Amino acid sequence: MIPRSRTPFVFIIAILTACLLLPAVSYGAGENTQAPDFTLNTLANEKLSLGQFRGKYLLVNFWATWCGPCKMEMPSLEKLYRRFKSRNFSLLAVSGDMFGDKVVRPFVEANNLTFPVLLDQRLTVSHKYGVVSLPTTFLIDPEGKIIGVHEGADDWSHPEVLQFFEGLLKPS
Repeated sequence: MIPRSRTPFVFIIAILTACLLLPAVSYGAGENTQAPDFTLNTLANEKLSLGQFRGKYLLVNFWATWCGPCKMEMPSLEKLYRRFKSRNFSLLAVSGDMFGDKVVRPFVEANNLTFPVLLDQRLTVSHKYGVVSLPTTFLIDPEGKIIGVHEGADDWSHPEVLQFFEGLLKPS
């Protein structure tokens, strides 16, 4: 039990500690903010950066091979990508797998994934985006602003989702 005379001191320390920790959490990317730029290696060991996709709508999916819901949504992400890749759209899958290429490549090949897969083994990009659960997906507009965030798995080939992207990518 804390003596009464020390209670205000302990309370103040707790508040100060919380204030010091909160900025690290609040810097995560949210809707209507500029997407943090990054550069990561692909499975082909080439560097790919967010800036290379400026001018396109971009879906950035944070996932891992050990994440069941992530693995379940990958085929529908592939269908979405194949349907809209010839339009003003692209998709990046950012893997947070600690063992990188060794575990990601077999999964990508087994599932015939054709969209770019990036390796974020140290989770630096995941932390920049404030990702706390997998999968988490960000929709980024052609100017580089985050216009949508979805936490959890989804069926990206569902008719309502496809209709949304049809409207989004409709030529003006």
